[in-house]
Parts: sequence; structure tokens; C-alpha cells
Amino acid sequence: MNFKRIFWGYIFILLEIHLFVVDILPEPIGYYLIFSGIAAVPVENRIGNKLKKLLIGLIIISIPTVFIQQNATGNEFGSSVGTSLLDYYTSLLEILKLILVFFVFQLIMEVVKATNDDFLARRSAQTFKIYMTVMLLITLSHTFAMNLSTNIMAGYLFFTIPVGLIMEIMFLVLLWKLHKHEGLNNWSDTFNGHFQ
Repeated sequence: MNFKRIFWGYIFILLEIHLFVVDILPEPIGYYLIFSGIAAVPVENRIGNKLKKLLIGLIIISIPTVFIQQNATGNEFGSSVGTSLLDYYTSLLEILKLILVFFVFQLIMEVVKATNDDFLARRSAQTFKIYMTVMLLITLSHTFAMNLSTNIMAGYLFFTIPVGLIMEIMFLVLLWKLHKHEGLNNWSDTFNGHFQ
């Protein structure tokens, strides 16, 4: 498992920088980087297999994000029908991303467990609980937020966007710590042996 590739993969997914009509940090490349980061996970690992299948699906499904600005308003997109379809598409991606992070966390906790590092195991489990609880609440509330008035919606976004960003940064910090952790440099033999 290459935590550095997973880290950079999430950077590509989180940052949306459009140059004219093209996202210069395309999400499909981000998902591919994560896929290549877990490529070494043994085929006997059920979580790893599910994660790889999900990533292949996300690489394909996220291709339109290269050309579509996901935070576009109705006027920018051109029509209410187009906006409605974009809302559904964005919501689907949000749910799939949350499922993806769930499986990545499960894999992380297996890897950390194989190293017998109690502090890192507790840190990973704690980050998992906080991240999943907060992001699940935000994702579910987005469904109802679409029907709110403009003023209430502005207040909702003012609160949820920074909170969501803090959660994403917290996850990225964990990935970077895992990448820098000396005990994980030789984890592969232990981890692979567990599934042989």
C-alpha cells in the first residue's frame, strides 16, 4: 500500500481548479492514483478487492467532472433540468466518495494492526469515527438542503463547507503521517503474510 499515492489521489479529488472548461486536477486521475496506491494489496483481501472494484467504477463515472464544474449554479449550467441532473450526479459522487473513504479506512486499520503500533491504531480508529460521523451527517443533510430557501441555504453552506473541509484535512493529515511512519516501511511482508 502506497500512502503517498493515496494522499495525492485525494488531493486531485478534493481540489477543483478549472482552466477554461477543463479541470487541471482531474478526479479520474485521483482515483487512479488511489487505485495504484492499493495495487499491492493481496487478492485474498476482501476489503482490498471491493475497494479496487469501486475505484474502477469511480474512474469511469467521474470522467464528466473533468469538463463539468460541480459547484455550478443554474445560470452557469444553462437550465433547471440541467441543474437537476447535475445535482443528482454530484450527490451520487458524494455518496460514492464516502463509501470509498470508508473502505480506505478499513484497509488502513488492517495495515496499522499488522504493525502492532497501538498509538497509530487508536489515532486511525478515532479519525475514522469522527470523519465518518460528520461526513455522513453532511452528505445526508445535502439531500434536504436542496429544498431550502436561498438565505437558509447560504447559512447551511457557511457552516457545512468549513466543517467538511476540516474533516478532509484531518484525513489527509492521517494519510501523510502513515506515509512518513517508519514502522510502515516494511509492513508489506507482515500484511501479505496475514492473507496467505
